[in-house]
Amino acid sequence: MTGILAGLAEAARDRPHVAATLLPVRSPLGARGAAGFRAMTFRQLDRRSDALAAGLDAVGAGGGARVALLLPPGEEFFVASFGLLKAGAVPVLIDPGIGVARLGRCLAEAEPSAFLGSPRAHLARAVLRWAPAARRLVVRRLERLGRSRRAWRAAPRRDGETAAILYTSGSTGPPKGVEYRHPHFAAQVESLRALYDLRAGDVSLATFPPFALFGPALGLTTVVPRMDPTRPAAVDPRAVLEAAALFDATVMFGSPALLDTVGRYAAATGARLPALRTVVSAGAPVPEPVIRDVVGMLADAGRVATPYGATEALPVSSIGSDELLALPPRPRRGVCVGRPAPGVDIRIAPVEDRPWTVVPDPLPDGEIGEIVVRGDVVTEAYRGRPEATALAKADWDGRRAHRMGDLGWLDDRGRLWFCGRVAHRVLTGDEILYPLPCEEVFAVHPAVARAALVGVGPRRAQRPVLCVELQDGARPGPALTGELLALGGAHPHTRPIQTVLYHPRFPVDIRHNAKVGYEALAGWAARTLDASPHAGQPPAPRRRADRRP
Repeated sequence: MTGILAGLAEAARDRPHVAATLLPVRSPLGARGAAGFRAMTFRQLDRRSDALAAGLDAVGAGGGARVALLLPPGEEFFVASFGLLKAGAVPVLIDPGIGVARLGRCLAEAEPSAFLGSPRAHLARAVLRWAPAARRLVVRRLERLGRSRRAWRAAPRRDGETAAILYTSGSTGPPKGVEYRHPHFAAQVESLRALYDLRAGDVSLATFPPFALFGPALGLTTVVPRMDPTRPAAVDPRAVLEAAALFDATVMFGSPALLDTVGRYAAATGARLPALRTVVSAGAPVPEPVIRDVVGMLADAGRVATPYGATEALPVSSIGSDELLALPPRPRRGVCVGRPAPGVDIRIAPVEDRPWTVVPDPLPDGEIGEIVVRGDVVTEAYRGRPEATALAKADWDGRRAHRMGDLGWLDDRGRLWFCGRVAHRVLTGDEILYPLPCEEVFAVHPAVARAALVGVGPRRAQRPVLCVELQDGARPGPALTGELLALGGAHPHTRPIQTVLYHPRFPVDIRHNAKVGYEALAGWAARTLDASPHAGQPPAPRRRADRRP
């Protein structure tokens, strides 16, 4: 039995009447407080997912069948996720926020034999002809069918079988289907438990549906606040704080954008959550002001933990707010993402834009290169993409390793520092500029909310362009540009940057609303410079007129 299913079975046996999930309900009376949430116990989740698994088996949608799962984060989402795993089916999880066209392409690539979704998802599928050969399935009907069966036994599963296909967000390219095997899930569960001291009886406030599935597997009560999970930055902070306070949440997962919204509100109102012990945030680097705001609403022993990883390998490393806030003052050479997670090895290898058969020897500590990882949480392949698999995977002393596609370096304490994506480094022809170490230099200016370095022009002879999103109330102009270029001129690695463009609001990823869209920014910068080649440069100094007698 996978680590996820074993955890649910144990909780259903030992704590059958404890709530596994607490989910918001729609009420015409606008119910508040506990009345606005519906509980599903561990026993109910276990039995309902058993019934669903039996129903799936009865209609031939178990035992290795790929089943697309498009449900909002309600009871049916949890029942379906665990039911599919119990039936031995392969759930295909795609974030609907990636957009209609991309979602359709992912479904075409995954080739599911069945489609399990909400009425809205089934309607969209019929209209848009998604996965036309897939069978239409409905959770409630499958549960009823499964309960009517007199005998059903879960299909035996082998470690080498595909357990699920999880699609990446596609923030740096086309979304890819990552093939998970049962040991990957088991390793993730144990790694999260060890990293964040998660205990049966903890209450988890989950604002990201895929992460919410770990709650029942870890014996946690999972609370989902009233929010749109596809728009975390637009969350009502009162809904998050109310749900956390109402059920004494001890653990919370939120994207940096969501924590920014909640933390600002808490700082302005003095709201506190003394029961909250650990706040976990991932998806993009978390700005220090956000961490300070969130720490301010916790008890003295509370902390913010920021793991690093990807859909293909998670978690890779982690760092706590106590260590992060004690780092030397900015600017720094990137963002510190902590020490390796249990069972994970990290190597910094030379950057090469080609496939590897074997992982190269490591660079000396302190040198920036490509981050490569191995361990039980590291997946092995992409669904239907042999070229992408060959580019991302390599042998490391007989074990499968994953190239993160990220830049980084290791310090003398064994901590990993993230420096941006390999694809986002800027190649001027004379030198290589790494995004985050450069952006850190400019981000210390009080007028700068965010800075992003992009390259414009031919790949090997790019013009480095600094894109800047300003703080509320700040105004662009030659004086500010001059100040920023003076900051850059004080550091050798930012001296080549001589162009500054001001963007009203950076494009961000769909999944977390936090990861900057460098490709979109680079396109915008190129169009802006084509229209006005001297944009973003300080005016040339005026020559003094000769004054001859």
